[in-house]
Amino acid sequence: MQTVNEFTEFKEIVGQPVAHRVNGEMFPFSFSPPDLCELVDQARHHPKVKVCTGQRGNDLQTSLEARDAERFKQLPIEEAVRSPVHLTIYELGPLREEGGALADATGKVYWPLVEQWKEMGLRWKKVYPILFLSGPGCSTNYHWDPSSVLIVQLYGRKKFHSLKEPGKWCPKVVADKGHEAMLKPDELSDDDILSCDLNPGEAVWSPCRSPHWVDAYDETAFTMSIAFTAITADERADLEMTVL
Repeated sequence: MQTVNEFTEFKEIVGQPVAHRVNGEMFPFSFSPPDLCELVDQARHHPKVKVCTGQRGNDLQTSLEARDAERFKQLPIEEAVRSPVHLTIYELGPLREEGGALADATGKVYWPLVEQWKEMGLRWKKVYPILFLSGPGCSTNYHWDPSSVLIVQLYGRKKFHSLKEPGKWCPKVVADKGHEAMLKPDELSDDDILSCDLNPGEAVWSPCRSPHWVDAYDETAFTMSIAFTAITADERADLEMTVL
């Protein structure tokens, strides 16, 4: 997978369907990894958390099968952080505020990145951060996102997979049918796939509606995924530029 370091390079790929690593002036930020126990405990009691199995398979619905959320909330924290479970929070709320487990990452990554990308001339309708946590051996299976997403690895390691030719394997007629119609093709070979390991502090750009899937290794790992709706490098674009 290629890496984009400079804004001039990013301008060329921001509207394209192929994923890229992001580094250099596009992602110059550093931070201390959040505390795992603190994050899991705050996340599992978040009022809008989705608790799923994260079971690996060829379709998104398999990984999003519901897990017993109440039982997970009652586990001793030492057991909870090792559980094969997938957590998603689309509205971070108290997690990103003072005293929240993601307050440091929000202050050192999210806010500076949004301001920097705006100053570089990028435009968007809306941007907001999401938490995705995968327990040992868990995955977010084959799917596409309705927004372009900068996936920032905060803790542990994940492996991100995408396609060299997204349109070949997932044409618009398939994508338009929604996730229920999306099944990772059996014919995919290693030559068709772009993969990269994500370690803490690393980031990858996943374009809107571009098929991908993400696997955790043998430890719990989580990301702050920064979602941009209708992002463009056209400074003439008249967009709301809402930051949530």
